[in-house]
Amino acid sequence: MAITFHPSREATALALDKLKEDGLVHQEAVFNEDADGGLRKEVARRDWHFGRRLGRTALETEIVDAALALVKERGLVGPDADYDRAAVESHRERLKGFDGSWTTLSPTMERLMYMMTSVRSPAHLLELGCFWGYTLGWFAGPCLGATPAVEAERIVGIDLDASMVEKARANFTRAGWEGQVELIAEDARTALDRIDGPFDFVYLEAKFENRQIAAAEAEGFKDPLGPVPHLYLVLLKQLYDRLPDGAWVIAHDNLDWVAKKEMAPYLEFVRDKAHFSESICFDIDDCGMELSVK
Repeated sequence: MAITFHPSREATALALDKLKEDGLVHQEAVFNEDADGGLRKEVARRDWHFGRRLGRTALETEIVDAALALVKERGLVGPDADYDRAAVESHRERLKGFDGSWTTLSPTMERLMYMMTSVRSPAHLLELGCFWGYTLGWFAGPCLGATPAVEAERIVGIDLDASMVEKARANFTRAGWEGQVELIAEDARTALDRIDGPFDFVYLEAKFENRQIAAAEAEGFKDPLGPVPHLYLVLLKQLYDRLPDGAWVIAHDNLDWVAKKEMAPYLEFVRDKAHFSESICFDIDDCGMELSVK
């Protein structure tokens, strides 16, 4: 089983107050830690509206600081590992200039990703499913700019939608990060066949969702290999031998109710000590993130 990180009771209370303010639950509703979800007189951890607000409280920095403390406690980074908190806000302003579409990343998740890259200090970063570049902008954030906090040797983003990759390329150029990221417009399943490792930090965001497939096909885009179930796990197994000992793999949406069935085999694999030494579930918003250490 994975270790699960939850934000503080204070953050939980703020999220519950926002639900009441927005008129989504009864004014006398209380948070029930043991509830399965879907209750409207009680608020459960897996209620979607609760998760959305939990990722957007004023305690964003405190939540990520507590997450960092857990990572240190587990011995995944040194006791002095830290990140530039002020840099997160300036980086966020830079990413507001990205042209794209909606994102499911909550502000707390953005900060968590930035922190993880900062304290891990990876040399070789890989994102599978970079789309228009916003998630990659956060994943690689500390490695970007004229004086990066982390000196990465290689940052690679892959997405099978060529139009989105072109948009990502334009976004990185507009932000002043041209040439710092290698963007590949190709199905990750074929791209990984010819990309050499190692990769010490990998971010998985590539998956097939019915609504995304339908929208893409309506615009004339077709995946040449076709959708497959459990794509996260397919890609991880394809990449596994190129992950050195101690490599970090983060997977977004491990708690998303839409992706629950899709994610189950992946989570079973990474939480098996035969494959990864540690796996931590960060239950900080409606989507969640799983950090697995080889």
